[in-house]
Amino acid sequence: MNTISRQKKNCVILSEVRKDVVEGSCRRFLSFLVWILSSVFFIACDFHGPWEYYPEEREVYTGIYTYGYILESGETKICFSKVYQLDEASSQDFSFYDSAYVTVSGLFYYDRRENRDTTVELYHHGPNCFSQSRYEGIAGESYTMNAYFVWDSAGQTVASTYKAVATVPNRVKVNGMNAPQQDGSYKWIENPWSDASKRLYSIDDFTLDFLEYPMDMQFVKVSMEYDNSVRGVLSIMNYDINNGESQNTTMNQMFKGMTDADETGYRGISMHDPLEKQQNLGFSSNRTIAGVKNLDTLYLMNMMLPLGRITVDFYSTDDAYVDYVDKVKQSVQDSRVIPESNIENGMGVFSGMAKTQISIMVNGDGVGFYHIANRNCANEKGDNTESWDSRGCRLYQDVICSGGVSELMLDGWHETDLIDANERAAEIYRDSVYNRGEKGCYASNVKAAMTLDTTKWSLFLPDTINAEDKANAFADGLKRYCVASNFESNHIADCSGLEKECMEDPERNNCKEYLWLWCADRGWDFYRYDQCRSAFVSRYYLQNLKSSVLHREVEYECRYWSNYGEDVVFRNRMCGNWCKVEDNQVKCQ
Repeated sequence: MNTISRQKKNCVILSEVRKDVVEGSCRRFLSFLVWILSSVFFIACDFHGPWEYYPEEREVYTGIYTYGYILESGETKICFSKVYQLDEASSQDFSFYDSAYVTVSGLFYYDRRENRDTTVELYHHGPNCFSQSRYEGIAGESYTMNAYFVWDSAGQTVASTYKAVATVPNRVKVNGMNAPQQDGSYKWIENPWSDASKRLYSIDDFTLDFLEYPMDMQFVKVSMEYDNSVRGVLSIMNYDINNGESQNTTMNQMFKGMTDADETGYRGISMHDPLEKQQNLGFSSNRTIAGVKNLDTLYLMNMMLPLGRITVDFYSTDDAYVDYVDKVKQSVQDSRVIPESNIENGMGVFSGMAKTQISIMVNGDGVGFYHIANRNCANEKGDNTESWDSRGCRLYQDVICSGGVSELMLDGWHETDLIDANERAAEIYRDSVYNRGEKGCYASNVKAAMTLDTTKWSLFLPDTINAEDKANAFADGLKRYCVASNFESNHIADCSGLEKECMEDPERNNCKEYLWLWCADRGWDFYRYDQCRSAFVSRYYLQNLKSSVLHREVEYECRYWSNYGEDVVFRNRMCGNWCKVEDNQVKCQ
């Protein structure tokens, strides 16, 4: 027998001898394996993972949203908005309610003379906001808001009551700043207001040098002092058209070769909207993470600082605003977050706040916002034209074309508002010399000539203009002038034809579409712009808008009528196309 045969035989004998042992071992092993797998299965049930996160079915809130505050040594302002249906047109420029009553109760500092414990009724401040400023909030005090509305909710008239309590915190104090330097070091700048002797005259709290590439993404570290009443800090930066932006930044370096720079160095890339006045820098809550207190230092990114004089408002908030940020706002983006609000029966926030403001002078070389706005608007592409097709740009066009941006938007005798600046543009027109040759200003120049009722509108256009551009400039400028003047004809402008198109004819046309945009840009202010009454009615029907709020406003606008023989004549002539009088009651489609 060879060796292999002996090994096989021994193996067979061995297997027979150990058969019972092996079978017992296998059974024990299988039992142990089953126990292990069962344990793993049951333990896994307690593991957190993506399999357990799914959008829960929860009731969709369809009521009224609240956003308001009471400010220490300042005003109380509360705004409300309804939840729109999917096919419902926006009606934000009109009151969504039939009636409303809003009060705030607590201990107030009245007229900066005495404390009064009372209930204050808030007054209308815009269509859906309420405010008052004579009764100021006091740090440490709690205030109760009560709001009552009668309104249309999905076709049903309902009455809704909301209540919330807010506590006013103390202000934060800015001790100073650690400002980054171009060489990578930091420089401590103490808040000069800490020295009482300097409070007798106006000073900038801080002066900074803008850090250019490659240091522009560094952070200015703001040292804060606060107490436990401060549950969070909301930071808001304020600027205006007089500011500017550096062009030697990381963003501009990245786009070199991809976009061309103009004569000022601007490549069409801006960190701010030059036609706005504020920018939200974010919210920080009062938390301690790894032993570091979140509010001890707030950060201002160097790259986000406009050149020139700016201010930053630090609003200390109560717990209600923290819940609003962490739970209400976050629930919109993450279905796992359950929204929690201090508004009883509602959603949103009513918060106590206190404001600390600092001013900063940012030194550096760059491009002014007025030029950035001009370039951005000229290059925008929209639905109606290839440029100047946004609310801000449409209002800004006459301003920049007038050559008087500073006078119009920074005049201390007038509000720095785009609507007001647009209306006053023709008053300071530079005889069209400033932008006479700019094609984007042709229509604005013609409008200015007609507004000033000059001897000849073509004097505001360049001598080299071709016939087609001249005809287009006249037609566009005439339309702009007639709409802005409420179709008032003068020596060089005949508005009768456009008045019929815009204010009487029931068909949709270019004149009406321009008028709709013009009125929307101005918030559908019927009291200031009478021509928008007709535009509102025609837009509602010709655009087939669905909204109980807008329909209510149409019927309200068409309530005035008179009998001329057998004919019914509405004060708003556009109403006659869709409304009729039955039993002395106006009924609109």
